[in-house]
Amino acid sequence: MIKAALLQIFVLFLTISLGLAQDVSFDSLNQYYKNEFKEWEKSNLDHESFVKKVENFSASEITEFSQFQASLELIALLDKNKKNELGVQLVSKIIPKTKAVEEFQAFLYYKLAQFYYRLDQPVQSLECYLKSSSFIQKLNNPSFLAHVYYRIGIINLNGWNNAISIEYAEKGLNTIKKVKKFNRMDSISLLGLYEIKGIAYRRIKNLDEALFNINKAVDLSKSLKDSVRIALNNGNKATIHYEKGDYDLAIPLLQKDFETSINAKVYNSGMNALIYLSWIYLEMENYDSLFATFRRMKEIEKNYPVTNPKTKAEFLKVGAKVAELKGDTAIANQYLRDYIKQDLIRDSINLSNDVASLHERHLMEQEISKLELLQNTNQLQASHLKLRTALLIIIALALLVVLWYVFMLRNKNKKIDKLNEMLEAKVSERTARLMEINKELDTYLYRASHDIRRPIRTLLGLNNIAQINSDPEQMKQLFSKVHSTAMSMDKMLFKLQMAYELNNTHGIEKVDLEELTSECIKDMSMEIAEQNANITVKINKNAKTVQANKALLRIALDNILENALLYQSEEKNEIEIFTDEGNYFFYIHVKDNGFGIPEKYFDNLFKPYFKISNKTQGSGLGLFLAHKAISFLAGEISVSSTVNQGAQFTIKIPVNPK
Repeated sequence: MIKAALLQIFVLFLTISLGLAQDVSFDSLNQYYKNEFKEWEKSNLDHESFVKKVENFSASEITEFSQFQASLELIALLDKNKKNELGVQLVSKIIPKTKAVEEFQAFLYYKLAQFYYRLDQPVQSLECYLKSSSFIQKLNNPSFLAHVYYRIGIINLNGWNNAISIEYAEKGLNTIKKVKKFNRMDSISLLGLYEIKGIAYRRIKNLDEALFNINKAVDLSKSLKDSVRIALNNGNKATIHYEKGDYDLAIPLLQKDFETSINAKVYNSGMNALIYLSWIYLEMENYDSLFATFRRMKEIEKNYPVTNPKTKAEFLKVGAKVAELKGDTAIANQYLRDYIKQDLIRDSINLSNDVASLHERHLMEQEISKLELLQNTNQLQASHLKLRTALLIIIALALLVVLWYVFMLRNKNKKIDKLNEMLEAKVSERTARLMEINKELDTYLYRASHDIRRPIRTLLGLNNIAQINSDPEQMKQLFSKVHSTAMSMDKMLFKLQMAYELNNTHGIEKVDLEELTSECIKDMSMEIAEQNANITVKINKNAKTVQANKALLRIALDNILENALLYQSEEKNEIEIFTDEGNYFFYIHVKDNGFGIPEKYFDNLFKPYFKISNKTQGSGLGLFLAHKAISFLAGEISVSSTVNQGAQFTIKIPVNPK
């Protein structure tokens, strides 16, 4: 009773002080909201009552906290009772009425993002978090800004936008350094930001950086005494060891992760631990442990809710492999059919593109906002100069003084005009670049949806054949075709990933040509084996290293080498890679003895999705991506060819890049 009375007095005091002062901070809004949230602990309203409250809510323009109180009370009530759809309706209704107060706008977009996230609408949630971050930046609140960056990073990570998630994790870490006094939310944000970096770096195969960040997350989990997060992060650590091939380090961490996750009822995490254990035992050919692990997976899947679609798909994939090893073709086939149904690769691509496009749009809006502010400042300065000129003309006592001031003002106006022209040119340049990126993304998405449908239809056709076929030999052939079709789909997706990576910033570094060609040949090892090709590498002793970007050179060389392998004749296939260096340019040559290319196609070779004929293999993106990668290095790709005798592609890049 006394506690409730004290709480009411505190709320009343806070209401009066905020209402009178009108100096509302984001922290004070959040504190008041938490108190209101606690007040609704014992609410027993039915759904119809909630709907009526939202429908009946009305308010004119809100500029003071006293006017905002009723809104916060109703939002807290909906939040407490998990009425997320009604929460979206209400907050969307209130936001236009609070435009005069940035603190209100920041808080409302923050709550709206939370409601959308709970409704599994990540793109809408991300948009609201981005808007909230723009307001919080102005309010100088590093604690909440770091937390919002953490939420933005999580959504991008779920959409597999790894580079963007790393960018926002870095922003969050730099922001949280400005927090003078840490609270638990700051510690959780810091932990989450390191987790995001660890997972994202693991996905892009920067395993050393991934391990460093996950170790940081493990240490923070221990300091928070959060046993579940300790286990989850040790599980993340184990996946890095798995990818590095350190199986002995990975196994005990995964086993501990499984036990802790199941005890804490985090069943998706527990199942993921068993999945990684299965792949390790498969690599080690420890089939007894593999079979025992899969039995535990089936028990978890049967008795507990495993909701993550990717986890479900991986479980079915392991099941198909176990059944295949046991020689049970029918069960393996059933698991494979279920895996195809469960796999949501296309959805993840769409989500990734939606989130990435939203990120680009947010950056463009920020740049336009900055430029508009600069233009307004320039206009204000110009008006002041005109006023000064008029006053000087009126009060001028001597002709020479007037002429001197006019001369000076004209010079300043010219500078302002020039600055405005530069600003307009910068806006046009950035807008054109963003439009080009969006157009490329639309084209890639449209073509990818068509290209991916072909292997999917092939898989469905093979599935139909498998259902009416029980011959073991023919089933092996079907599985072989399923595998080759899946690899074809993987190549398509990898091409799209290359196209996305090309839009990132690439610095200049020293590139070892022997190491680069070795990695490219390893990348193409499967295709080289299929084509029975012989690769000869001759690195000129004076042309072993070049100042360029390894990632861009690898994209170019991978695609040119793949092109050479695709268009080989049935005779002995020979491919030669050699280098040389001139005074100003460095050259990398790839020569083959394949079908060759008619000269009439040379002008179109490097255009996206160009194919010599519909029967031509490949996606039509390889040479386009190679050309685009080399253009970022201020270089060129040329081709020479004789039909039925082969072709030679030459990469030409500056010896001293700027």
